[in-house]
Parts: sequence; structure tokens; C-alpha cells
Amino acid sequence: MRSDMFEVIIERPRGGRSRRLKGRDAQLARSFPELAPQKEPMSIGRGTKYLNENLAPLKRFLLRNVGRPWDHVYSEICAHIAPQSAVQKHVLDHVRDYVETHVVLIDGKPHQPLAQGSRRDRYIALGSYRANEFYVCPRTRILRLAPPRCRRRAEPASPDARPIGDLTEVRRIEGVWYLIQFEKQPESWEQAKRCYDVVLKAHLSEPGMLDWSGSMKQLYGRTDRYAVAKRQLSSREIRKYLGG
Repeated sequence: MRSDMFEVIIERPRGGRSRRLKGRDAQLARSFPELAPQKEPMSIGRGTKYLNENLAPLKRFLLRNVGRPWDHVYSEICAHIAPQSAVQKHVLDHVRDYVETHVVLIDGKPHQPLAQGSRRDRYIALGSYRANEFYVCPRTRILRLAPPRCRRRAEPASPDARPIGDLTEVRRIEGVWYLIQFEKQPESWEQAKRCYDVVLKAHLSEPGMLDWSGSMKQLYGRTDRYAVAKRQLSSREIRKYLGG
């Protein structure tokens, strides 16, 4: 790894623009205070600036080292990072973004944890959730290239469900047709925890409800809404919605 990798990554100037007046605008503001802005941001000078990093060299370095022991690759990276430099340690943050080190093999395929920290008890196939491009083999500790990211495919239409609108559908449950009314999930998790699905007969906060392969995904094919009302259809309504 090149010794100036951290400089290469941050070599680009910050994007965006600062709100601080410069040049002729600043001179006019001093000469004519009444024309100056009446309000200033609390963080003067920061404006809309944002990081504009060049991560391509880091990705190329990792790609060249696929097949090598990860401990050797990581040691080589750390050899050029000064622990007392926050800017240089930022390179390690990007390494963690690209390389998944907590991998388990399920049926021979690499899976990554859904949770962070110490809660790594649920896993999903690598490449189907987060965009890690590399992973460390749990058996050999070799750096590997991750499988290509899975593209979501449209869910097949269920013969037991007939959508009427985005928040209404006719659904057959245990051989009986019902009119189901949905509501969008609240953005706040505190509010979502109190939501109750009348079809699944469970709160959204219960384990397995909102997982990618959980109860809501399996039944509805989506997890962004929940059933709030269910009413059995009459014979006339069945003919209306289903025909025949």
C-alpha cells in the first residue's frame, strides 16, 4: 500500500460552496450594511460544503490483494496509518465499509450479519443487503471478492390477493375472502412499535415481523404497510371484486 494513501483519498477539495461572503460581495456588505444578509447560519462559513473523497485508489488496492491473507493486508494498511492522526485513521473507516469481516458460511455461501455490535445472531446472504465489495473468508482468513449485489425482482402476484388500491386489497384467508384496509408505517419507531397488524395478529415490534424474510414480507410481499381492518366479503362483493 502506498504510504500517502490517506492523502490520495482526501486530495479532492470539498464540494459545494461556503456561505461566507468573499471579494466584491464582502466589500459591498461592509460599505452598505443595509444590503447585507439579515440572518447568518450558526455555523458561519460551513455553508453547503461536503466531503469529496477519491476512494478509487483504495478499492484498487483491495482488488489487487484479493487472495492474500487478510491479516497481512490489514497490517500493511495499518503500517502507513498514524494512530494520532484522525485524518489518517479515517482510511480505516472506509476499509470497514468495503470489507465485511464478520462472515459466516451457510450452505457454502457467505452471509453477513444484519445487526451491528454484539448482536450478530441473524444473517443475510452477502451482496443482497449492504454493498460490501469484499469479505474475509471465515475458514481461511483470505480476502475474497463478494458476490455481485442481488437485484430485487418483482414479487409474483399471489392468487389469494387482489389489490384494489395502494392501501386496500381483497385477500383470501383460510378459504374466506376479506376486504383488508392498510395504513402506512409511521416513520418514528416509537410509534411503529404500537402498531398492530389485524391479519397477522401481532405488533410490528415483535421479532421477525419486519425482517426481509419475516412474516410481513412472506404474507404481503412488502413491509412498508400493515393491516388495520379486516372484514369478510358478502356474496355480492365477491362478485364485484372477483367477477363471476
